Amino acid sequence: MSPSPFSPFYSCARPAATILSRISATLFFSQRPNNSSVDPHPHCFLFSTSPSPRSSSSRTRSLRVPRPPGSDDEVDDSESNAHPKKSRNEKKREARRAVRWGMELAAFPAPQIKRLLKVASLEVEVFEALMLVKRLGPDVREGRRRQFNYIGRLLRDVQPELMDSLIQASKDGDYTKLNTLSGHETTKWFDGLIYKDPLITNEVFSIHNVEFDRQELRKLVRRVQSIQEEPLIEERVSEKDAMLSNAKTPLVRFLRSLAKKSLME
Repeated sequence: MSPSPFSPFYSCARPAATILSRISATLFFSQRPNNSSVDPHPHCFLFSTSPSPRSSSSRTRSLRVPRPPGSDDEVDDSESNAHPKKSRNEKKREARRAVRWGMELAAFPAPQIKRLLKVASLEVEVFEALMLVKRLGPDVREGRRRQFNYIGRLLRDVQPELMDSLIQASKDGDYTKLNTLSGHETTKWFDGLIYKDPLITNEVFSIHNVEFDRQELRKLVRRVQSIQEEPLIEERVSEKDAMLSNAKTPLVRFLRSLAKKSLME
């Protein structure tokens, strides 16, 4: 039963009720969101499962390999010092020199061209390119110019001193000098056979313009290889060196004779 308005408790309860209603209204309106700033999309809160931000950041940094400062500069400097860049004028001079080699080689007969290219260790591609330009008539100027430029690109990596000496010796008919220059071929064959280079081994044993004892050549090569493969004993170092020198001498003599004969044929 509610108290009567004339009851003494009514006057005391009314102010308390009024105060409570005002507090409730104040809390209600203060918690209501402002319609103008309501986000239609609900917010999602993501919680990290890592123990602490410090461990997460340290783990991320550990994925990167530390590099000493200035390492890139040191690498670039070492590479530039080992392989210095050539100037544009130097490249032009080398290109013109290689084209001149091609023109001078094309003036020789085909057998002589083949001998020179063999001593210079050049591929068959160079010989075929020279034979093609020899077949072009003098009226095909543009075709000859392009072909000589192509030959120049093939000759660009040749040893300049060797090529100049070969061309000059061929012009002078100096076969003694040509035989001396064939020592370059002998060294290349020797190293290739001893260290089992398949390309050089095939090059030597596929020589058909000169008759030679292939079985004897294999025997000489195996003898040198067997001595080199023997285990080194400190007390027998000098003895092994003498045996290796005695084994190399007949092989070098054999290859030098083969190189001279193939050059003259």
